Amino acid sequence: MNTTMRRRVLGFGCVAMFAALPMLAQEHKWAGRTLNDLEWRIHEELAMVPFHGVFDTLKFDLQNKTVTLTGQVVRETVKTSAERVIKRLDGVEEVVNQIEVLPSSRRDDAIRMNVYRAIYEKQPLEMYGTRAMPPIHIIVKNGYVTLEGVVDSDEDRNSAHVRARKVAPHVVNNLRVAPEG
Repeated sequence: MNTTMRRRVLGFGCVAMFAALPMLAQEHKWAGRTLNDLEWRIHEELAMVPFHGVFDTLKFDLQNKTVTLTGQVVRETVKTSAERVIKRLDGVEEVVNQIEVLPSSRRDDAIRMNVYRAIYEKQPLEMYGTRAMPPIHIIVKNGYVTLEGVVDSDEDRNSAHVRARKVAPHVVNNLRVAPEG
């Protein structure tokens, strides 16, 4: 693809993303759950943590003004950045960081890439891979794969699991289906 075409595609993607942001912010719904304003800000900040990607998962629990961060990440910097951005939010007094940094392993890295290709390189799941943050997260620890995230249908959920099982023997499917509407 030439440079001009890349710029056009990138420009279109940015315009589409900025056009969609106001609609998303107004709903304050995520994975079938309505979030209050602080929860929504936490969710947005975690989604924007630098180097947070498809091989990481970040979760949170808000109790009063204490945020407990959980999940699994490939890089230590994602763990520390997540804690830092949440501590800065108005309304948060304490952050308990229980995010696990996954052990470095060439075998796990190879499994991550194989599962990624198996899920995202063919239709109909290919559409998920074109999003800024693909919604199917692939967590690999000691050869064991866990799929996390939210998909549009039970068919997509099952398809992702079957594809992952073709390249990895141990796969847990924690994918959730987004409610309609």
